[in-house]
Amino acid sequence: MQDDGSTRVTAWNRAVLERLGTDEHDFREFKGSAFVWRDGSISSDLQHELSRQISAFANGGGGQLFLGVDDGGRVDEGIPTNIKGGGTRSWLEDMIPGLVDPPLKRFNVFEIGADPGFPGVPAAGRAVYVIDMPTSDDAPHMARDHRYYLRIAGKSRPMGHVHLQDIALRVRRPDVAVTRLAPYGDPEVLADPLGPMALVGIRALVANQGRRMARHVGLELIVPRALVNREVRERMLAAPNAHVTHRPTDFVFFRYHGLPLFPGQEVFAWQLWLAFHRGNAALAGSELPIGWRVYADDAAREGSLDVSGLLAVRRAVAAIT
Repeated sequence: MQDDGSTRVTAWNRAVLERLGTDEHDFREFKGSAFVWRDGSISSDLQHELSRQISAFANGGGGQLFLGVDDGGRVDEGIPTNIKGGGTRSWLEDMIPGLVDPPLKRFNVFEIGADPGFPGVPAAGRAVYVIDMPTSDDAPHMARDHRYYLRIAGKSRPMGHVHLQDIALRVRRPDVAVTRLAPYGDPEVLADPLGPMALVGIRALVANQGRRMARHVGLELIVPRALVNREVRERMLAAPNAHVTHRPTDFVFFRYHGLPLFPGQEVFAWQLWLAFHRGNAALAGSELPIGWRVYADDAAREGSLDVSGLLAVRRAVAAIT
């Protein structure tokens, strides 16, 4: 099985390297040992070239830079483990932060030495080094040539003005999303002239998943029109600072939260109500997405969550059919 770069690896060894595959992409770059160590000495352009790579990964979605792996994904003879006093790994860890401005704070360097199960590469006294970088909260980072880089189509390329603006805004904006739509209480079965009706109460919880406090938060819930009746509208609009917009296929309910949301904090934002009756019960037999959009200061995120599998929904349908 090959690793597609979508997950972080925290324990590297030669067996893991063998599963990497041969492809470079926006989250992975291979550099042979000559990138670091050439003709018995440190490559003259190492810091300049490594600075560009660090800038590109830190400014983008993060990723992994492999030193001692050629462009085809093959491990070569490796880099000496004692280039500097204290070891090559410590030397890289000391050098990397200062290769970009502002200095890089979050990264890891892993050393993969000779393995008896894979004789010859890397050779004894040599290793492959993996520099693992998450997205940086301090981006954008400038390289030593006074340019900013980004991973684009599997290459580290200079950024244009629009890219630079996007990254600057990304790290300064809060990251708030709806994390759960959780049933609250049992379904309420009510009498209705058209037959029995069941109301399901669902709590919408939002969380600040970023590192910036959100001072102003607004939540939109986009509900299929078939699940909204007069009772639902009245209950939804009973919450403070709540409004509704009618559209041909759905209702858009909006509420201003009114309190700041701190990094890592998850709060109950609003109670959503859904009405089930014999005319719409079939909707619960397949996916039943509730759309959401969160506005946090000058940022917005959107998505949807399927509620068809909730036990409360199944009970409501059973009660009216």
